[in-house]
Amino acid sequence: MIEHLQKLFKTVFAFIIVSIFILGLVYLGLGYYYRDSFSYGTRINGVYCTGHTPSEINTLLNERYSYDGLNIMTDDVTVRIDPEDIDFTYDFKAALSIYLNSQNPWMWPSNLISHRNRTLNPIVGFDIAKLEAILDSYELFNYDEPPVVSTGFEDGVYVLYDNTHHRPDSEAMREAIYDAIYDSVDTLVLDETYYSDAAYTDEQIAVIDEYNAMESMLGAHITYMFGDEEEVLDDTVISTFILRDDDGDPVMSEDYEETGEGDIYCWSNEAMDAWVDALADRHDTLGSTRAFNATGGFTVNVTGGIYGNKMDREAEKEYLRAAVRDKITDQHEPAYTQTALYQGSDDIGPTYVEVNMTDQKLYYYVDGELVIDTPVVTGNMGRHMNTPSGTNYVYYKQRNRTLIGPNYQTFVNYWIAVNGHIGIHDATWRDNFGGDIYLTSGSHGCVNTPMEAVSKLYDMIEIGTPVVMYYVEE
Repeated sequence: MIEHLQKLFKTVFAFIIVSIFILGLVYLGLGYYYRDSFSYGTRINGVYCTGHTPSEINTLLNERYSYDGLNIMTDDVTVRIDPEDIDFTYDFKAALSIYLNSQNPWMWPSNLISHRNRTLNPIVGFDIAKLEAILDSYELFNYDEPPVVSTGFEDGVYVLYDNTHHRPDSEAMREAIYDAIYDSVDTLVLDETYYSDAAYTDEQIAVIDEYNAMESMLGAHITYMFGDEEEVLDDTVISTFILRDDDGDPVMSEDYEETGEGDIYCWSNEAMDAWVDALADRHDTLGSTRAFNATGGFTVNVTGGIYGNKMDREAEKEYLRAAVRDKITDQHEPAYTQTALYQGSDDIGPTYVEVNMTDQKLYYYVDGELVIDTPVVTGNMGRHMNTPSGTNYVYYKQRNRTLIGPNYQTFVNYWIAVNGHIGIHDATWRDNFGGDIYLTSGSHGCVNTPMEAVSKLYDMIEIGTPVVMYYVEE
């Protein structure tokens, strides 16, 4: 019995020794084996790596890895950087080698209890010059504007230019873009943390204060109508009505300084009046020089006469002062002391009388159509009674009138007054009209017209009709 137990003990002992020896060999063999390959139970990025070398796993990971590029999202732009645009490359070999070197091959038995699951990022490479070229094409990533606060006008509105707010930090943005590409990030949002505000300087604060004061006084918008023409009075012009001192600074209103109410700055009535005078000078046609399209296809400059528009300057000055102070928006037709049939630069219209005193011809147009074409005799040039040129109008007409002058009394059947004592009338004492008669045997200044033509003209013409009278320079 004892011998049997001794034999059994020896057998078990031998088995144990052999098992330990075998296990030792297995342990040493696998430990030696795992010197250049990944240990038992190792998974990297989902790939089973046990027994494989970094080179082998690098091939597998490269096949699985995909990077579609970077989308950069900002408030202003969206930028897309494709991998091929920057010669993007990636490789896991270095990362795998580092991880392999960090493992202890002789500790492989611990993996029997706990497997190793690791995530590794590849080593990324790209052409920095190509990435820089892309970023350089966007102002956002090259922002170097100095902080500026100034005032100006946009579409006639007084505005404040202020770039001190929400200023992009281009350097931080570029650094974030580099990091995103190195980390193979798909989307990078450049949010408010990449923007900042610059502190105001004392000078900029002064500009803002002046803007706020000026802006409180501006705002009127008046469209002056001159027929089909118009002129707009907006902040661009109104700002010039603010009274300024010799240094060009706005003059503070005494009332505002004392009470803190009302207009902050003083208005310049002189500047407003000057603007109205200039407006009237541009649009008044009474006594002006007109480029008249004469019969025969030529243009003649006609100066003077009693026809035309004349703005009521005093009334308009009062209107402007009130409109500016009350900040009204208005489409305004100016007041006139005299009006033509039409407003605007072309105030004659399509119905008018034309007297060419060089050719001694009278033409009457109705709605652009010639209805009377007749020879006439105008003032006697030899006796310095020449008919004055100018743009006039029919302000009176009468049948059977006696014309009385210093040395004459003449009865006429048709009298059409156009400028003082100058008129268009019949001349029954004449047998001939036109030609050179006016040079030596002309009228006292009136336009002598054949009976048939003047009677027709008298019946057709209305009070207010323009009469354009001119000489053609040789």
